[in-house]
Amino acid sequence: ALPISARRKYTGDNKRQKWEYQCAVCKGWRNRKQVEVDHIEPCGSLKSFDDLPGFAERLFCEPDKLRVLCDTCHALRTEATKKSA
Repeated sequence: ALPISARRKYTGDNKRQKWEYQCAVCKGWRNRKQVEVDHIEPCGSLKSFDDLPGFAERLFCEPDKLRVLCDTCHALRTEATKKSA
């Protein structure tokens, strides 16, 4: 589920669209198909079995540890996280 604090009622011409969501990085407003839920603290990767407990703990977190990012900002963050790992 997307954090409600990043959501507002859509007021445009598309009668099928009910909500729009604000990217936490660029602050742009997008429809649901153009945003992703991002873990503020990356879950990491599963390179070995020993990584599983920490990965699962970070994956299943409280909503305050999540944010909405547009597809572009999420792709840039994912790439940056891969490079720093």
